[in-house]
Amino acid sequence: MIGTATPAWLVTMWYPPDEIVGRSPLVPVLAWLLLLGLVNAWMLWQVLRVPAPMALPMRSAATWLRLLLYANVVWLLIPSFLPDLVETVIGVVLRLSLLVLFTVVFTRSGLPFRLALLLFGLVEPVALLASGLVSDARPQLFLGPAAKATVMAVGAAALVVMALLLLAQWRDGRWSRVTLLIGWGTFVSPFLVELVDSLTSGSAIESIAEAMDVLHIVWMARTAHELNHEPRRRAPLRVPAAFAPVAAVLLLMVVGPEGAPRLTYAWRNGDLTDCWVRQPPRVADVPAHQRDRAYLCAVRKPDREVSDQELLSRGRGACVRFAAGEPVKARPALLALICPDVIGGKYPDLLLSSAQIEQQQAEKEKLRREQSAREAREEDALCRDPWPALRTRFQATASYYDWDSQPYGIYDAEADTGEDIEAMWSAGSSSPLVTHGQLALIFTPAQDWATCVTAKALRSAPPPLRRKGWDKVVEADILSESGRLVMQTLSASKVRFPNLARSGPGRYRLRLYTRPGVDLILVYPAGKAS
Repeated sequence: MIGTATPAWLVTMWYPPDEIVGRSPLVPVLAWLLLLGLVNAWMLWQVLRVPAPMALPMRSAATWLRLLLYANVVWLLIPSFLPDLVETVIGVVLRLSLLVLFTVVFTRSGLPFRLALLLFGLVEPVALLASGLVSDARPQLFLGPAAKATVMAVGAAALVVMALLLLAQWRDGRWSRVTLLIGWGTFVSPFLVELVDSLTSGSAIESIAEAMDVLHIVWMARTAHELNHEPRRRAPLRVPAAFAPVAAVLLLMVVGPEGAPRLTYAWRNGDLTDCWVRQPPRVADVPAHQRDRAYLCAVRKPDREVSDQELLSRGRGACVRFAAGEPVKARPALLALICPDVIGGKYPDLLLSSAQIEQQQAEKEKLRREQSAREAREEDALCRDPWPALRTRFQATASYYDWDSQPYGIYDAEADTGEDIEAMWSAGSSSPLVTHGQLALIFTPAQDWATCVTAKALRSAPPPLRRKGWDKVVEADILSESGRLVMQTLSASKVRFPNLARSGPGRYRLRLYTRPGVDLILVYPAGKAS
């Protein structure tokens, strides 16, 4: 379809169509393009026609004004490929020059009127120039409420300037009624575009309506053509009786009456980063006046053009069905943003804030840790010293659960054992005691109960213990450069083992006695470190 409409679009609009045009019906697009083609042809005829014969010699200011008006028409008609900042500067220079010359050429306009025209006319060029200078460096400046208010103020100032220009033209008496009517059409065109946008959002008709700025070009061309007419005295200005209701209607087109289905904002306005989230925000975390927008951000799909009003209507309808007990497809977490009272009756947790959820989770984690510590203390109390005759003040017993088939370790407290771990796993030993450098790992057999681990630090080699009753007895060396050999925390009760390096820095011997459910580890000096 887009391929069929592309030639007509290029001839009429002078730029390639976008995807929105491809999704629009072909016949309405061609009809609107035909209408716009006629408008463009009328515009070119108005621009290229020969000016009226000179009624009287023009002053130098009027001559310069005519030349600048023609230059501005050419600048707007011919596409430019200059950098954005250069185009902005050229546009600002042309606008300011035209504004100054208008105040000089107009007759029957007092000094206060001219000053007001200059002051309001400076707002838009200065704002455009400032935007061009800082938009690339600090784009975040144009996302806040202050920036939006500035844009609205600039737009209002532009409308005031156009109204003052048309009023001055009327009082000057040099320009025809047709020129003045076209000028007022330029004044009304932004309101017309806003109206079309509200009725046909996301369609090709919206793009065509925005192209109706040809009236501004025609008004400038006719203003330049008729500059050589003789000024005529006009009757005193009287505001037409229909001016007030027409102005009110135009204002309502932009703002919308309170309570009407049209919103005064859209999901696409403002910062878009918070609209692309996987999970909707919690209703308690969103201010009440922003919950509709949060809902729109959460349900909006970029590939589907659905109005905000329709999305909200669907959501509120789902709330009604949910309250009636009927099944709905929408997630309760989404519906809670627009009808929290309805959803909260069945899902009260959805009304909690993130802080409350985190507090609940912290309390549950605290209870879990306390329960684990209590169970671990009970398990520790069941453990007994397997060699009570060998007593030392430097010993401890604790229970160890090997849930993930992971070993427990003894290591130098100040050593970097990363390389030792890699060397152990590379060796692939099947021994229950594996050592390398300043690290020792003890592997317990897989079982569904706790292993009672007893570690004793001695100053000398212990007497031999009978192997009867033990599955394995293995020995290995471990090095402690800092003089602090520590056992990792085994039990959730946080039993603390003493320093197992009784003789300070040096090499130590580890002897492991192991059987199902019981490990006995003896640590004693084996010689000084080199």
